[in-house]
Amino acid sequence: MSNNWSGRVSYLWSQLDGNYSGLSQTDENGRMSPNVGRLFDYPNMAFNQTGQPEYGPLATDRTHQFKAFFLYDFNFGLSAGLGWYGASGLPISREMGFLPPNNFPINYLGRGSDGRLPFYNQADLFAQYRLKLGDRTALTFSANVLNLLDQDTATNYYATENYGAGVDGDQDAFYRGQLDFQQLKTAQGVLTDARFLQSNAFQNPRVIRLGVKFSF
Repeated sequence: MSNNWSGRVSYLWSQLDGNYSGLSQTDENGRMSPNVGRLFDYPNMAFNQTGQPEYGPLATDRTHQFKAFFLYDFNFGLSAGLGWYGASGLPISREMGFLPPNNFPINYLGRGSDGRLPFYNQADLFAQYRLKLGDRTALTFSANVLNLLDQDTATNYYATENYGAGVDGDQDAFYRGQLDFQQLKTAQGVLTDARFLQSNAFQNPRVIRLGVKFSF
């Protein structure tokens, strides 16, 4: 701390890559219970339409992450801090159901097939004022503003391309990389879901929390 100022800035580079998205299996939107996902239900879920093992950026990968926090202590008892977090958007990986009625989800174009969601960032503000009432008593007033700028960046999307039943095809041809999912989709009259690749979750709106604390 110098001249009533303090702060911290950090940058993290990371890579979450592979073919297994963890016990909760983040490939399945909303899945929370461990080890009950569909990843190992059928072998072809671990391959793409070229017949190659499906490796790539996993669903929660954020390559670049930035954090900054600054605090100023005023001489009359007020402290005010501003925090900011920014990170790469999540990878977008389309999938299509294969072998109805099971409709095993296949990332047929590979992980990260459709780029990434927008860059995510959020600023939060905190202020606190301590009013002494005596030698051992004080009132502390605080205000915490989350998502100060009320940003609404997309945080999730709808990955499944087919509406209803998915595509059908010969499994030997699948593992030889001889199936084109788009051609099968057209030939078999598989419908495209209107929600496909549309954003379906966003940052929480601005929240303001006020507090009063009495110390004795």
